[in-house]
Amino acid sequence: MTHIEFPILGAKWAIGSIALFHTAVASLAIGFAFFVTLAQILAYIHKDRRYDYLAKRVQLVHVCIYNIGTINAIGLVFALSGLYPQFWSQIFVQFYWPLIIEEFLFFLLATTLTFHYFFWEHLWGHKKLHIFLGALLTPFFFLQFYIINGLGGFMLTPGAGEAELSLSTGVLGWDRLGFYNPSFLMLTLHRTLANFAYGGFAVAGICGTFLYFVARPKLKDYYEEGGRLAFYVGFAAFLSLPIIGYFYAHVLKSEAPDAYVSLMWGRGDIVSGGVDWWWLKHICVAGMLGMSLIYFRKTSDDKRPFSIPTVMVYSVGLFYLMFYVAMGMVMTWAFFWYMLASCVVGGALGWHLLNYHKGSARAVFLLIGILSFTTVMLGGYSREAARPRFVDRISHYDNVFVPEERQPYLMVDVDVAGIPKAPAPHQPTGPIALIRLHCIKCHTLDRVKSYRLDNWDLIVRQMIAYGLELTHDDREQITAYLKAGEPY
Repeated sequence: MTHIEFPILGAKWAIGSIALFHTAVASLAIGFAFFVTLAQILAYIHKDRRYDYLAKRVQLVHVCIYNIGTINAIGLVFALSGLYPQFWSQIFVQFYWPLIIEEFLFFLLATTLTFHYFFWEHLWGHKKLHIFLGALLTPFFFLQFYIINGLGGFMLTPGAGEAELSLSTGVLGWDRLGFYNPSFLMLTLHRTLANFAYGGFAVAGICGTFLYFVARPKLKDYYEEGGRLAFYVGFAAFLSLPIIGYFYAHVLKSEAPDAYVSLMWGRGDIVSGGVDWWWLKHICVAGMLGMSLIYFRKTSDDKRPFSIPTVMVYSVGLFYLMFYVAMGMVMTWAFFWYMLASCVVGGALGWHLLNYHKGSARAVFLLIGILSFTTVMLGGYSREAARPRFVDRISHYDNVFVPEERQPYLMVDVDVAGIPKAPAPHQPTGPIALIRLHCIKCHTLDRVKSYRLDNWDLIVRQMIAYGLELTHDDREQITAYLKAGEPY
């Protein structure tokens, strides 16, 4: 039940917009953290300060987006508690302690990230310690994902938790069966590796952007090598997603058939404005794949670091081809041909951009970063759009989310129109109103009551001398009423 209406957008789109923005920003965190650590390690091993400098630039961006993402997360909590109070109160009761741990991890991450960036130069003589401090960020972010994925997975696949009360483990605020739901493992693996890919491709996009604005050959080589490293990290994580996605879909098929059907055959909110957003997401992925394969094919003969042998490029292409054949068998063959065409178009575009920029990957890096951002947004929307609504999904909705002792109060169906209007409060008049209006400017009412009754005429005259504006009649009323000791 929505108790507050959000102007223009409405409650549904307001929550969706805030959540998608948070996803786009927060999903960069673990990828950036991993890349920074990797770049620092390479700089330390090879005694090459270029990678350390790039790591510092990326960490600066990381500090900025982490602050934005954290503030946005707080806004999401406020929006949920106001626009969907019943949903939020139920989730908060059921998973209170995981959310408290999540907040503690926010504190650890903010502290560690701040110290790591702002003490970069101060810890130059203790580089191993500094690298270790930065390396802590990746497992901390993973733990944060671990906790929030328990809640996200439960909203999609409650599983065994559907048959249990939220007090099944005997600890209020912790539902073990609900947290470790059927899709928890696959969601955690998929989101973690997808965010590694997103972060790597985003760093490559940043390097590609800088390549458009620098003219010195040394800086160009620096951003080319940094972008190549980031692209390599992103693509390595990108390769694992079809395998995890297959098992994720297998879980949804048995545990969330409504969501599975919506995704595979375009049902419900997946199709909006005449567009199947799940298909559009895969079109972007196929375009990224084609562009990536062409990039690695063009650079496979280079003697630079972070290159992939030609035979591996063809092997990856064949693997993805079989993946899309399997997807076409499950969905429609039109899906297969659309993806194949998108892959070919992406590869042709990548070939053209590499030739146009005389071997520089600036445009490829930038375009891959943009497409990666698009896939994260479309993937987040599709997953939530496919999920059945809470109330319609579970027959004993009350027992799942709310402890029994709160049900009679939390689930009362209130008719707002039938609530009687509160009577107007009594407005004091006469000397009572004068005392409350004028005396409390200098005294609390408790202090007024502590004065001796025979001193009030002198006190009121002193206040008039200090600037209190009272008529003679007002002064007489106040003095007489206070001397009488009447309540006010």
